[in-house]
Amino acid sequence: MSVDGSRPPSNPLSQDLYQQVQPGEPEHNAVNPALETSCQQLLTLKQQLAYEIAERKRLEQALKESEDRQRLMADRLRSDLVLAREIQQSLLPPPTPRWPDLEVACYTQPAFEVGGDFYAYHASTQARVLLSKYILAVGDVSGKGVSAALLMATSLSQFDAALSLKLTPAKLLVYLDQALLPYTKSRRQNCALCYVELVGINTVRPMLKAVNAGCIPPYLKHADGSVEWAAIGGFALGQGLGAQMGYQEIRHLLAKGDMIILTTDGLVEANNSRSEMFGFERLEQAIITGPTSSAAAMLEYLKTEIAAYVGEAEPHDDITIVVARV
Repeated sequence: MSVDGSRPPSNPLSQDLYQQVQPGEPEHNAVNPALETSCQQLLTLKQQLAYEIAERKRLEQALKESEDRQRLMADRLRSDLVLAREIQQSLLPPPTPRWPDLEVACYTQPAFEVGGDFYAYHASTQARVLLSKYILAVGDVSGKGVSAALLMATSLSQFDAALSLKLTPAKLLVYLDQALLPYTKSRRQNCALCYVELVGINTVRPMLKAVNAGCIPPYLKHADGSVEWAAIGGFALGQGLGAQMGYQEIRHLLAKGDMIILTTDGLVEANNSRSEMFGFERLEQAIITGPTSSAAAMLEYLKTEIAAYVGEAEPHDDITIVVARV
């Protein structure tokens, strides 16, 4: 208790002020209540600021740890997708088969790390020239990403297995439509496929047989420069509809120097920066003006045309092209 009967202030800051007052001056021995209240408020504010600073540091540390975990997970996912893409690409044959009497050049580019497009080819040579045949196909699985990639691998595997059955082109598609149904029904996916056979390549008039299951029909560029679209349709595989309705087969006689161009819809649906599609007219014009010197030259020309049109726009679908020259 002070000399004048007043109680010393309770908080440290007020005590310091209280002790600095000279003894013997009663009128100064009591601390102003307003000043003590202000000091108390300052201490409370100091404690609150200290708590908020500590809480902010804790939250910043938690956020950093969360970002580090997310970055690590993203790196792992990216690494897994790179591996998945490498595995998927390994399922495809080389882009250029070494066939002495038929030029073939293949190209596929997924829009994302993994995709649903594929190409396939097969040669069945026989002692009799008329029985020898070359098989070309492009496929386009519905959907994007991993689910499309898995169905792509299944479709390619089923396609390779079906070739050993030696079915006609139309019956081959019926078989594949049913074979893929267990893999597509639950996810409501499908696989578009364009399939061609080239027989009698070394004869005077080679023949093309073509069937189509929901894919873009083949283009034919003849040696005289004319371009023909082999308009043929059919239900995509894995829906059961093709097995019910059947598939139509068309045949075309070819001549030396004729070219066959197969592609998936990612090419005609490719958008530029103004969201305008490349379209069928531009594709046909590119085929008309493209070189006929080799299959590889035509393929490179088409790739250059589509790249120039798309520019910096982000791809939204896979693109696959197969060019063959008799």
